[in-house]
Formats: sequence, C-alpha cells, structure tokens
Amino acid sequence: MTYNFNKEIYDYGHKFGVPISLNDTLTFLCDTINKHGCKQVLEIGTAIGYGSISISQNTCAEHIDTLEIDPERIKVAKDFLTKNNVKNVTIFEGNAINYLKTCTKKYDFVYMDGPKGQYPNYLPYILNLLNPNGILIADNLNFHGMVTGKIPITAGCRAMVKGLKKYIDLITTDKNLSTQILQIGDGLGVTIKK
Repeated sequence: MTYNFNKEIYDYGHKFGVPISLNDTLTFLCDTINKHGCKQVLEIGTAIGYGSISISQNTCAEHIDTLEIDPERIKVAKDFLTKNNVKNVTIFEGNAINYLKTCTKKYDFVYMDGPKGQYPNYLPYILNLLNPNGILIADNLNFHGMVTGKIPITAGCRAMVKGLKKYIDLITTDKNLSTQILQIGDGLGVTIKK
C-alpha cells in the first residue's frame, strides 16, 4: 500500500539535521498497525513529529502517545501537529524512562526510536505496558552497520552499540516473546508479546 507521508516535515528534518524515521520504516509501521488493528500506540522519540503524524494520518490507530525530552523539538512537533490538524497525538515531555515507569495505560503497539543505548533499560517497562499479542518495533538495530560489524564502531557510538547488542540478545532469547530482526531501513526488531 502507498501512504502519504508529510514532505514538509521530512524536508525540515533533513534541512536541520533532525533524525527522522525512514519512509520504508514508516511504511512497515503503518502496514503492521493496520494489519493488526492496533488502536493505542506509543512512540518513544517524537523528534519533530514525523512518525506520530504519519501514523495518525495513515492508520487505524485511535490515539498516539509520544515521548520526547528536547523542548525545542517538542515545539516544532506541536507546530506541525497544529498545522496538519492532527488531534489524536499527545506529546509527553521528559525522560522516557520516567513515563514508562509510571504509566498505567496499555498499548497495542510501541515504536521505539529514542536513545539507542537505553533500549535494554526501556524493555521491561514497555513489555509491562503492552497488551497480550502487542507489538514492539525497535528502530536502528543495525546502527548504520556498526552493530553487524559492517563498519567499525566509532568512539562516540560504543555505548549505543553495546546497548543495541544487549537489547537484541534480550528480545531474541526471551521465551515469552516472538522476535524477528528485519533488514528494513536501518534494521527493525519486531517483537510480539505472547
């Protein structure tokens, strides 16, 4: 299926160096949400709202909660939400772990695209928030080839790569989870809670 992703937000992200989801990643997310009828969605890493607005405009999701720590990015995301008349997205400002630890809401679908080194720390809290048969998709599991060893790990990325490798180990060895690592975008981990 072909989706309509907002070119203005995409262009803004590239112009100002804001990391945003790749369109093939967003296509997979939208396909998955629609196929499984996911109504309540959580996104970790709002950035400028490209992912949450894309999900809002192209899926059956009823509501998207999205987490972002950077107030400047939140301001831009809110401007894009208003400009695009998106009313079913709520942005929560602050450290994602604080939200994950205290949230009592349940989700059908979680898209994790925040700080890569934190993925293992987020995982137990996310699993607690996921409904049975809920889906967790984690982005950037290849981390530009550093996780797979295709390119050398740069000094500033060691902690992120270590965190991603630990996360991959956790999601692929837990018998209560069904996981696939897909070579879409920069590598997606698709985990279903049994």
